[in-house]
Amino acid sequence: MKDAGPLSAPARTGDRPEPRFGGVVTAGLGAALLFATALLLPWLFFVAIVSPLPLMVHRLRGGLGSALMAVVLAAALVAGVFSPVLSGVFLLCLVAPGLLVAEGLARGRGLLRGCGWAFALLSVEIAAALVFAGTAMEARVLEPLSLYAGSPFLDELRSSGLPAEQVTAWVEQMATLQKILKVVYPAFYVIVGALVVLAHAALLRVYLARSDPGWLEGGEFEEIRWPLALTVVFVGAGPAVALPALRPAGYNVLLVLAFFFLLQGLAVVAFYAHRLAGPPLLRGAVVVLVLVNPWAQYILALLGLFDTWIDFRKWARPPAQE
Repeated sequence: MKDAGPLSAPARTGDRPEPRFGGVVTAGLGAALLFATALLLPWLFFVAIVSPLPLMVHRLRGGLGSALMAVVLAAALVAGVFSPVLSGVFLLCLVAPGLLVAEGLARGRGLLRGCGWAFALLSVEIAAALVFAGTAMEARVLEPLSLYAGSPFLDELRSSGLPAEQVTAWVEQMATLQKILKVVYPAFYVIVGALVVLAHAALLRVYLARSDPGWLEGGEFEEIRWPLALTVVFVGAGPAVALPALRPAGYNVLLVLAFFFLLQGLAVVAFYAHRLAGPPLLRGAVVVLVLVNPWAQYILALLGLFDTWIDFRKWARPPAQE
């Protein structure tokens, strides 16, 4: 694999030139069609996350100006066929973070730096939405739970032959989950935003690994290691849970930081799995076995938390040359 540094990566755009107008139309139309598919078929909602990929690839191959023209075309198509509101959601929540991920690669800063830019943008957008439309966002999170705890769904459970005790237990579980989400719904939106950014990065990485690996830096995500300040904030948020006035903020901070430590723990697992002596399928199977464990989220979060002090990856690195 060709190793592309900050200066050599952008040069890859000259390897396979494409027509400017044709590339703009293809990228814009492809992104709009993918987003429209998720709107027309709601059970394919995950396709919306894929929708910025044509624009991200075009940013790397066609340049920033050409990519922006493709973005305008895609937004105009969504606004014309559906509504300007959906077009705005498409631009702010999907296209803009995706382009920032690609921008990190195009500027030679790496995929991880681009993810940081994208997550910062989504965090600002989520914070503004929580300030001005917090009630609506809370209701949107709780609405699915209300459907699963409503009379029509419970009647279906009873008619299917489910014992009354299990139906009662189901209602209690839904009520408990509603109480939890009423407190931590801001953290829920932040984590969803982080997952969207990770999905964009993963899709772009898979595409480039097959078509143009010179853009990628090997093992970039395996080296994720958050600063010690994040651990200090995590530990400090624990006592805040004991104070009623600070309890909601404490729970939200703990949940978001636990998610980030989970990513660091997953990076440690991926680091060692990548160095196993075996075929790629075996290494991938090791990671899958870790993830399907019922306690995986807790194990990985603790692994990431303690990795801040212990640095588990240092034992697998070769000794530094003098």
